[in-house]
Amino acid sequence: MNFTAFLFTLGIVLIFAKIFSTLLERVKFPGVLGEIFFGMILGNIVLYGYLFGPHAAAWLKDWIVIRGPQAFEGVEPVHYMAKLGIITLLFIAGLDTEIEQLKSTGKVATISTVMGVIVPLILGWIAGLSLGYGMRESLAMGVLLTATSIGVTVRTLMEINMLTSDVGAASLSASVMDDFLGIALIIFVTGTGSFLLFGINLVIFFLVALVAAWYYMPWIAKYTRKYIKTEKGLLGVIIGVMLLFSALAQFSFAAAIEGAYFAGITLSRVPEKRMISNDVKVIGYALLIPIFFVYTGAQLDVGVFTRLDAVILGIVIIVIAIVGKVIGRGIGARIGGFDWHKSFQMGIGSIPRMEVALVSLTLAITSGAVPQKDAQLFIAATMLFVTVTTLITPPLLKWAFKKEIEEMKEKAFKSS
Repeated sequence: MNFTAFLFTLGIVLIFAKIFSTLLERVKFPGVLGEIFFGMILGNIVLYGYLFGPHAAAWLKDWIVIRGPQAFEGVEPVHYMAKLGIITLLFIAGLDTEIEQLKSTGKVATISTVMGVIVPLILGWIAGLSLGYGMRESLAMGVLLTATSIGVTVRTLMEINMLTSDVGAASLSASVMDDFLGIALIIFVTGTGSFLLFGINLVIFFLVALVAAWYYMPWIAKYTRKYIKTEKGLLGVIIGVMLLFSALAQFSFAAAIEGAYFAGITLSRVPEKRMISNDVKVIGYALLIPIFFVYTGAQLDVGVFTRLDAVILGIVIIVIAIVGKVIGRGIGARIGGFDWHKSFQMGIGSIPRMEVALVSLTLAITSGAVPQKDAQLFIAATMLFVTVTTLITPPLLKWAFKKEIEEMKEKAFKSS
């Protein structure tokens, strides 16, 4: 890949991500939508051939190295920087988590996770059978609907200052557990891995994350600050720890972001956590996190809207995805102890799908759970499904927390 084009792409991404984010905030939408929209423009760059002519389209393809959902070959640097963006975002979320609040919402998060997986799984399976698909293919359709895309929800909750609320803490925990269950289910349905091995790796990871790191992380932070006096020495070591946790989680069950989240949680107990969080936020929000959301938008292929069969299947999946998660996680949160208002907010936060859904689809196709004759239809319908759920969640979350946002504004006005 041309290094000049890589630098040019990052420059364009960072500048226009902030411009689009600002424009969306001015019309009262979450800024993350602006970054996703700009990504969609870059990812669907083939459309520029219709707007500016084939020569302009060819020039843009040579210089912009984010080329949409079907053409990521050769752009590994952008791909890896985007991955670092979501890893950093989840690390920040872990750092900002209050342990006591996490404990108090554990019951809600657990029950809502189970219900939020079971309900869409069953509805998707029934819908697949009703549409004439086989048992295994219908189960694969249900699994596609189980896991929540944690990045969009976390970023939106951060923007509206609700991540540290009890609903935010429970939603974050539930989404992390969603990912684990989603990965386990796709292994079970497709038979592409060892369910026992997955369980063993999960146990080993939690032993390291919640036992060894829990006791030794404060010690590491203390002695790093004491003996490593170089500029931002503590920050460098802590980022290294974050990456090691991510690597362990990626190796164990292909979920690096969960490793980053647990690294953040273990560091949330150290006295320097506020300073660490502020420093990581500078790196994250200035560079890495915008790249992730632009890259996410680049994966949303608007071409799927031109296929009638994909649109029909996509609409069915979208309705089930939204209803299944809102009802499943919402009822689970109510059983766990939240009132109906907070339970509804929990359900709204579980709507977006992206990473695990696409991974599940890939495994379902390669394993034969989704036959080759239906593969392209499922790909198109899934892209439609992740596009819609990704785009509607930020404004829906802002609407769901409208009362709390107004109360915060009133308190800020009275205190000023």
